[in-house]
Amino acid sequence: MRHADDTQMMGDEIRFPTTSWTLVRSSQNVKALGSLVSVYWKPLYFFVRQQGHPNETAKDIVQGFLTMLLERGSLSHADPARGRFRTFLLASLSNFLKDRAKAESRLKRGGDQTIFSLDFASGETEFGREVARGESPETVLHRAWASSLWRHALDELRGDPAHLEAFRRYLADEDYTTICGETGLSEAAAKTAVHRLKGQLRDIVLGHLRQTAASEEDLEIELAEFLALLR
Repeated sequence: MRHADDTQMMGDEIRFPTTSWTLVRSSQNVKALGSLVSVYWKPLYFFVRQQGHPNETAKDIVQGFLTMLLERGSLSHADPARGRFRTFLLASLSNFLKDRAKAESRLKRGGDQTIFSLDFASGETEFGREVARGESPETVLHRAWASSLWRHALDELRGDPAHLEAFRRYLADEDYTTICGETGLSEAAAKTAVHRLKGQLRDIVLGHLRQTAASEEDLEIELAEFLALLR
């Protein structure tokens, strides 16, 4: 997959627009929180599984943790001055696991609260592949975050079906001769489509990163780490 660097993946001009935590701090309802959950639930699930919890228990814990964030309005307490959003989530989840262990007999969150529709079956499959790397739970969480954001951004791309197919094949390292043969596009049209979709992908990724970056400097650091984790 051609996503090792920003020049190939998202073009060679990266602009860093004004950043804010507006989405994070306004996430007091399911709809608003859903955008964040779609990117972050799988990394959280991987982390819980690596703490030794079986599949079904991990599902309950993640659902319960997300429910807790919603019910308590915990995201409004996230402070960008104290570190990245993933760090806040990991610390909150670790505390949630400790509290759960202390009061397991009376704390029954998650099991009957499926506020968010999450594809745990695919998550479990990916978890097996990720842990095979032998990395720490924290590293697996960060790598899963990058992978989830990448896929989420690709899903948000909009354009002519032939153009989207050309871009998909470009990311898979197919040459333009093959791309044109499979899509029916001329080489000029295929290259134009790829260039335009690179820009759209860049904007989508930066838009998501901007939601949890405290400054332009933090945004640049997050982008660099995102690209490094995809390698």
